[in-house]
Amino acid sequence: MPPESSSFTPLNIPSNSVPEWMGTFTLSAPPNSNLWRKPPARDTSTAPILYTSLSSPFVSAEVTVSANWEFEWDQAGLVIFAGGVPLAGQAAALLRSAQGNAPPAYTPPQPATKWVKVGLEYCYSACHATSVCANSEGADWSLTALPPCRAGRSDLRIKMERLGDALWVWFEDDRDGWKKLREVTWFFWGVEDKAIRVGVYASRPANLHPSIYPRGTSGGGGDREIRARRGQRELVVDFDGLEIR
Repeated sequence: MPPESSSFTPLNIPSNSVPEWMGTFTLSAPPNSNLWRKPPARDTSTAPILYTSLSSPFVSAEVTVSANWEFEWDQAGLVIFAGGVPLAGQAAALLRSAQGNAPPAYTPPQPATKWVKVGLEYCYSACHATSVCANSEGADWSLTALPPCRAGRSDLRIKMERLGDALWVWFEDDRDGWKKLREVTWFFWGVEDKAIRVGVYASRPANLHPSIYPRGTSGGGGDREIRARRGQRELVVDFDGLEIR
């Protein structure tokens, strides 16, 4: 049974973008969108995300993702946050300050949010299972080649599961069943259940500048033409069978 859509919050997409039914839906990621972290806790949090807070302790989440993967690092999957959603509030505050030409208000440093994402990523001209873990020191990145029997496939079912204080992430092989991708032993350590947020994300980190598009193809059009062509370059990801427990 898919979760209720009313419990989801959109990030980096319009507020009316939450689908009515979370069993099957799409999420579009524009170029230069990503969820990443470099030391010291410097976040890039521009990826479209739909996330929810749970009324009971997190047990597991799984979903199938598929898309017309095209550019290096195209990716989508599940994401889980411990503590909050990186830079959502801070980015809005900085934007308001910039619009008013005033320096941003001082806020005391807060412990960096821990997060993990797992999904399907297009890299080296092939689809891979991917996972990233982020803590206060930064983030890592891991790719795993998929079995030869999945050559040419553009879909993958992935899962996150809590076992004690550890978060285990998996991908499904049609022939051999679930395969363990990673164990994050520290993820739930010291985290209250109410501070967990989980959902889905899509991102297209490729930085596609307007200069890559052909000129003069529509007899002019300026910024409107550039925006239209950027829209055509969005990564559109299909999500199917979302389950969160």
